[in-house]
Amino acid sequence: MGQSLGSELDGRTVRALGGGDRLLLRLDDGLLLTVRNDFRLRHGTEVEHFYPALGLPPSGTGTLRHLAAAVITTATVTPAGGLELTFDTGHLLAVAPDPAPGGPPHPWQLSSPTGPLHTGGPNGTATP
Repeated sequence: MGQSLGSELDGRTVRALGGGDRLLLRLDDGLLLTVRNDFRLRHGTEVEHFYPALGLPPSGTGTLRHLAAAVITTATVTPAGGLELTFDTGHLLAVAPDPAPGGPPHPWQLSSPTGPLHTGGPNGTATP
């Protein structure tokens, strides 16, 4: 659990996507990134906003389909505890750091088959 988020995610390929009330990115080696908070997906000047609490489209449709088989080139936790992932497709996934009142307790979480590795916490914190 002592590795940085970048060392955990850089170079990992998205193997499967899931929607519904959260975004699920299934990555190499059984890693799973779960995003429960609002996020945006940017490509060039185009930006699309997503609100998991309102439901996400199935993974094979819409803008999110561009993340299927994409490789993470950089992963950064922002100073406020948000998450930014850059992909080899030119897309940037940015997760807001702090959920709205009544929102999810953890905006995002990276886990392995053995348990959590990194978690975005309440009030903009992030824990390895």
